[in-house]
Amino acid sequence: MNVGHPLEAFTTIFGWMQFQNLWDILVFSGIAFIPFLVIVIRAFVDNYTGQEAKAGTRKSVHMMEVEIVKALSVVVLAAQPIWPLALNELEFDNSCDQIPDISDIQDTTYQDSFDVSNATVPVWWYATMAISKGITGAAIAGIGCPEDMVRTRIELDLQRISDPEVAQNVQRFTNECFVRARSRYQNERPDVSALLEQHGIDDPEFVGSRVYLQTEGFYDRYRAASPVPGFDYIAARDDPDYNEGAEPDYGRPMCDDWWNGDTGPSLRGQILEQMDATFWENARDSMSGWFGASNEELEDRMIRRLVEESAVRAPHITSGLVNADTNAGLFSRLTASFGIAQQEMFSHGPMMLTIREAAPIVQSFLLMGIYMLLPILLVVSLYSWGPVFMATMAILTITFWSYLWAVSRWLEDNMTAAMYPDGAGGFLGPAFGSLLSPDLGMKDSMITMATGLLHIGLPLVFSMIVGWAGFKLKDSLNANSQTTGSMPNTGSAAGSGAGRKLTESSGRR
Repeated sequence: MNVGHPLEAFTTIFGWMQFQNLWDILVFSGIAFIPFLVIVIRAFVDNYTGQEAKAGTRKSVHMMEVEIVKALSVVVLAAQPIWPLALNELEFDNSCDQIPDISDIQDTTYQDSFDVSNATVPVWWYATMAISKGITGAAIAGIGCPEDMVRTRIELDLQRISDPEVAQNVQRFTNECFVRARSRYQNERPDVSALLEQHGIDDPEFVGSRVYLQTEGFYDRYRAASPVPGFDYIAARDDPDYNEGAEPDYGRPMCDDWWNGDTGPSLRGQILEQMDATFWENARDSMSGWFGASNEELEDRMIRRLVEESAVRAPHITSGLVNADTNAGLFSRLTASFGIAQQEMFSHGPMMLTIREAAPIVQSFLLMGIYMLLPILLVVSLYSWGPVFMATMAILTITFWSYLWAVSRWLEDNMTAAMYPDGAGGFLGPAFGSLLSPDLGMKDSMITMATGLLHIGLPLVFSMIVGWAGFKLKDSLNANSQTTGSMPNTGSAAGSGAGRKLTESSGRR
């Protein structure tokens, strides 16, 4: 039997252990037998209060027999634990990698925390779980495994430059190379339309800009203002005014050398090393398949995401950047974009992912609560089949939520691909800062909010529909019962009326 989350295996066993515990308490205390006493008393009282003693006795006996048989059937099928359920019988199907690095429930820490091994389940509820899990699993298999772009995007967003030395080098490169090259670009406006067409019109806003790297007079013109660790001192390139024997330990590389690492450590490579190697390799392969982008382009996009904050916070307001023919409001746009990126990063983006990740856990707790409280429901309902069917539908409905969440994830991925058909820039851009997205991340925000709310909305709507259908079915059954119950009284009244008329007719003769 499959479970939707590793935690559900342990909460299921724990729930049925508590079911058995409560049921034993009700049996040993005698409370479990009170419904039978109530059935007997109610059968006699209901019939003696409205009929002659002899007729009431016969009817009360028959009614009592029927009600006791029904109650016993509930006790045998839905109350008495019979079927053994072991923890090793519950499996978590992680074929779509919903939870990374988990292949079996034994791989989790729940194994050490939850002291559970096996339980005993009534036949009715075991069949209910088996049917509900089977239907849900088959429905999810019909969808297939989604690419799960959102999880990849959020995990990419968690990547940071954690090495302070690398962060300092990025800030230095921004101040000593990028700002100067960008100022020159704004002033001279060289014809780089081919590079802009290939790498995007916003390429000059990136510290690793291909325009500055591949156009003469930019990164090959400027160099570090002070020695950079890892680059050898070269007298012909660096300041020749040092006294002999007082040369610095390191040299001052040109900006393109500093970025690419031709004669020393590459700043580009240092930034990429800040990524978790295994995760980045898998994410890069996935995004290459989604968008058909080259590894180099994806690496540039990720580097851009990592250094974006430094680029935006660079001292742009210099005399070299005051240029009347630039796009109006460019820096206002950059500031607004960064604000939207931060809002997306710290508010509804992670919030929706949290909802998605927490939903199966909440589902596990709800099912556990239903399992463990079933004995009280059965006793209070006097072992009636009506509440049993209600609890059955509740278990089926809550279990089916897993399929609705799979639909939501499928919509999330396909909507993202549909909204950003042009490649990884659109996919990475909105969540990692609007420098990469011309729509300032609005489409992505809408997708995230809409599909995230589906994780709540779809189960809620489905549960309301099932509840409404059950309510209408109950009304229909009650109406049929009232109609059937009134038929004997109607026949009796009709027979009595016919008898009186026949007597009166005979008397007149």
